Amino acid sequence: MGKDELTKVEALKLITPVVDNEVSDEQRKAFMDYISRHEDVRKKYKSIKNIKHLVNSRCPCAKAPDSLKSYIKRLQDEGLPDKCDAPIYDLPNKGPGCHQVLSSDELNTENKSNRWWAISLAAGILIATLSWGFFRFFSSNDITKNSVYNVEEYAYEHFANNQGHFIQPTVSTASVGSAEVHLASDYDMPMKVPAIKNAVLKGIVFSEFVPHYKSPMLEYYIPSENQYIYIFTFKLEKLNNFKNLVRDTEAVKTCNQPYDYHIHAVNGKHVVSWKWNDIWYAAISNHDGNKLASLVKPLQQSSK
Repeated sequence: MGKDELTKVEALKLITPVVDNEVSDEQRKAFMDYISRHEDVRKKYKSIKNIKHLVNSRCPCAKAPDSLKSYIKRLQDEGLPDKCDAPIYDLPNKGPGCHQVLSSDELNTENKSNRWWAISLAAGILIATLSWGFFRFFSSNDITKNSVYNVEEYAYEHFANNQGHFIQPTVSTASVGSAEVHLASDYDMPMKVPAIKNAVLKGIVFSEFVPHYKSPMLEYYIPSENQYIYIFTFKLEKLNNFKNLVRDTEAVKTCNQPYDYHIHAVNGKHVVSWKWNDIWYAAISNHDGNKLASLVKPLQQSSK
């Protein structure tokens, strides 16, 4: 996986592939190591594994006869046959010489029986496939509905997924004032756009921060360092009403005054959080947390 330990998001995404045996040995080991230490994800894994076992036990597979396989292969090679060219399935032997000639009524009965057998087999396979897809879909939705996401960890996820590089803004602007107008008018978020020392504002990226929750991200660029800074912004009223997304508890306790900030470490990166009025900010870059905070006015007024 390229990491010492999976994140919770990565582990949740691996549940179904692990159950379906669609992962590498390295991915499976990383996943098993993770769930051995995280009971909530382990329970979700066991639940989906039990669902698959239930589907397999209720919809067992049946082996098709050789004649059916041959007929299907002939269809692929030669195309559809004439109506009179009906497939011949494996029939039970009758008599010691196995050469009994069937009457027309018996032959019709046998053909009807074989046709119904083939239809039943196809229907069983279809039902099993649809059932498993049904359970996979709803179990996946259940994971989404019941998951709790951390603001700081997901700020890191977005930064890591984009490797800290440029993201095409939804609104391109280098003006702090223009960005504030767009945020107030387009996203109902009247707020202060931070001025970042030595950095140029590239614009506003509006996208899904976590499933079912969109939030504006301010994107900055420092030309002298060829580095980008992402600052995710959240309206506190909306954030508090969305129970699936939570902030670091220490950050909430720490950030009271305009110059207060909190640093949350995630996989070697630092997420800097602070609160201005009713807006919560979460910034991340390749900088040390205190260095990043020192670039944000007025956070640099705090000596930490």
